[in-house]
Amino acid sequence: MRILILSGNTGEGHNSAARAIQQRFEAEGDSCEIANGLAYMGRLREAVVCRGHVFFYRGMPRLYGWGYRVEEKLSHRQPFQRKLERTAKRRLSAPLRALRDKLNSGEYDAVLCTHVFAAALVSRLRHAGRTKLPCFFLATDYTCSPGVNQLDVDAWLIPHPALVPEFAELGIPRERLIPTGIPVSAAFLRHGDRDAARAQLGLPPDRHIAVLSCGSMGGGPMGRMVLNILDKLPEDALLVAICGSNRALEGVLRKLLHSKKLLVKGYVDRMDSYMDAADLFLTKPGGLSSTEAAHKHVPMLLYDAVPGCESRNMDFFVSLGCAAAFRDPHSFARRVASMLESPEALQSLERRCAREFSDDPARCICEAVRNLSAARN
Repeated sequence: MRILILSGNTGEGHNSAARAIQQRFEAEGDSCEIANGLAYMGRLREAVVCRGHVFFYRGMPRLYGWGYRVEEKLSHRQPFQRKLERTAKRRLSAPLRALRDKLNSGEYDAVLCTHVFAAALVSRLRHAGRTKLPCFFLATDYTCSPGVNQLDVDAWLIPHPALVPEFAELGIPRERLIPTGIPVSAAFLRHGDRDAARAQLGLPPDRHIAVLSCGSMGGGPMGRMVLNILDKLPEDALLVAICGSNRALEGVLRKLLHSKKLLVKGYVDRMDSYMDAADLFLTKPGGLSSTEAAHKHVPMLLYDAVPGCESRNMDFFVSLGCAAAFRDPHSFARRVASMLESPEALQSLERRCAREFSDDPARCICEAVRNLSAARN
């Protein structure tokens, strides 16, 4: 089978999910290509979307959350495919014509979108009769995000069976909702030895370790969180703060290195090993990062750093009993300290994650795409 995956560069989660699916398809002998779906919006619109996302996400998280809630209300009020009917007869832009030609080149048997904007572009072509290629959308957050109920796709691949009612209530046909999970790379499906991981990373074997990560972009009030946590952290504990690509944040935190309770890291490529080494994983509830930790069965404490879809993710993980969460930074810091000294609380979260996240989502996604594409053809 030949698969085209359309992703997007608003954060790393969509691309990480795309790569996990690609790894699985190629391991099973299929051909799989990943392309930047947002490039077909046009260069200017792509730049505005991607740079605007990073700017508001990092620097103005509350405004970002307000905008998300507005879009959520507007999108959820519109019946399924109403928006597509308004745009079907519009003239195609040059980038959209290029996408049409790519889809109709005969090189692919199906297209899978990990970003809603990319799926919206394909949906417009499908609704206007410009392509008949089977199309699937993968939701990478634990909610029906704005625009998801406006797509024209063969199936929505969603993160968990418990989310079916939410998606269906917004007009998506229930029979086209396939709970597959959010895909993670094979490294997060393996459960490494804690002592071995600490030795590999140069971390002390005899201290309580909390790993703090705020996503690939280092979003949210991470600096204040670190100060609050260090103030409450037991003397025998270590906080490992991973800043991602946010070099300004890394520079600020490195000024605190006089504290023996803090280790600062920039971008790391072995997050799976840090999760293996951690007693407790502290993070904002991004769809991909939370899923990776859940598959690692590492106890999570979530902070609502960037309101919007991540608030929905947080509420979902708490409802499953797979994480604890706080919106107040002082309460969050106190809970970090208390959980590190409570093996029972950590083990309870670990058991719930093991119960809810034990399958391989990438395998489920590949099977769904193959079976549904074959049925359509």
